[in-house]
Amino acid sequence: MFTILLTRARLLTAAVFASLVLLACHPTLAKSVGADVWNVPTLNDQLRESEGMSDQLDAEGDEVRRRIAVKESIVSELIAGRTTLAEVTAKFIELNATRPGYVDAIRMSYPGATDLEKSARNVISYALARAPDGTHDALSRKLEAELEQMIARSGSH
Repeated sequence: MFTILLTRARLLTAAVFASLVLLACHPTLAKSVGADVWNVPTLNDQLRESEGMSDQLDAEGDEVRRRIAVKESIVSELIAGRTTLAEVTAKFIELNATRPGYVDAIRMSYPGATDLEKSARNVISYALARAPDGTHDALSRKLEAELEQMIARSGSH
């Protein structure tokens, strides 16, 4: 019985040793099974970098949520008639100025001769999507009339 245990222990030791040699000779295999313990400093660096990226993404997400909340608030004021299309458009332009991708998307998505007109059309679209039932047509006519006044004042057409 003791001989069998020694034989099993030797086999187990040999198997572990062979596995370690195999993992050492093939680092990609070791990495894929999570056994590359000699890379702990690198893994720690990667973890810190990932945490930093996560913090950055969280901060960007917070900023996006803040801008959305501001836009929702000022569009509510526009729908209620307490502010004008020109004022809300100016705020949207200010909020979008820090995000060049937003400005590019607005330029590509909305018709108009100027960025001001395209941004105003973005505001109109945003407002109409949030208009209460039964107010969509009246709000659309009102905002389109305000847009025409904005265009006339700017002399862009």
